[in-house]
Amino acid sequence: MKVFNKTVTFIFLLFSINTFASIQKSLFINDINWPPFFFQEIKANTIGIGKEIINYCLSEQGYQWQYKNLPIKRTHQNMTSGELDISVYSYQKSREDFVVYGAEPIFFSQYGFASNSQDNITINKLDDIKQYQLGHLAGLAHTQELMKIIEEKKALNQVTVGYSIDAMLRQLTASQQRFQILPNSIETLLWRAKQLNIENQIHIHDFVLKQKAYYVTVSKASKHITNPKMFLTKFDACIKALKESGEYQTISEKYGLISQLARSPSKSLYQPINPLKKNPFID
Repeated sequence: MKVFNKTVTFIFLLFSINTFASIQKSLFINDINWPPFFFQEIKANTIGIGKEIINYCLSEQGYQWQYKNLPIKRTHQNMTSGELDISVYSYQKSREDFVVYGAEPIFFSQYGFASNSQDNITINKLDDIKQYQLGHLAGLAHTQELMKIIEEKKALNQVTVGYSIDAMLRQLTASQQRFQILPNSIETLLWRAKQLNIENQIHIHDFVLKQKAYYVTVSKASKHITNPKMFLTKFDACIKALKESGEYQTISEKYGLISQLARSPSKSLYQPINPLKKNPFID
């Protein structure tokens, strides 16, 4: 009987440990509608380049995961509280208060401006947008210089705030426009314009506001990732391996990003930089 009880106890403990480990490895990741990097709906086997890379690298480490559909502002709150484990962020020093950054960019994005092609607008420098009504996607982070212009124009009732990139593109190309300039990720503008069949109605300007690198980050309050630095070191290695094997390029081509990321803008306010090119875990 004692042997039987010990066996039952051992099986129960083993089951409990395995169950606990499974729970520990179930991660929560932010899901936003940010084409072509993240798609909330799967269409034609496309989930977004960011998701494809995240899913692959998590499976390589044996994790399970679940995406949570949250707006940008809620993402920041949940990454601070630890309700989310992982999010993809551009680098901002203030975010280091609540997240740990990986060192290898998961992708880059250029930020620029779109206008109605019939408006014949020319943008050679940032100040050129000041004479126009602006569209602003709520929660989208811009450079300090652009945000200053947006806040100034808000006070003059010269900014239209929207919550859907598709709706804002339709407003931009409507016969009665609510605004003339829409700042956003160039990759997103090109992808959505193509999907909405309005690519001939909008003009993506050569002037690039900034090129941003985006990184996988882990919440410092994560309940499921006990060692964020070790986790991200492995994740960085996975991203690098995808790039070296050519698989990263294959995924990028699927979303038409090769030609877009290789754009050579004639004018740019900032030089492209990678602020985390040195491993942030090395003193």
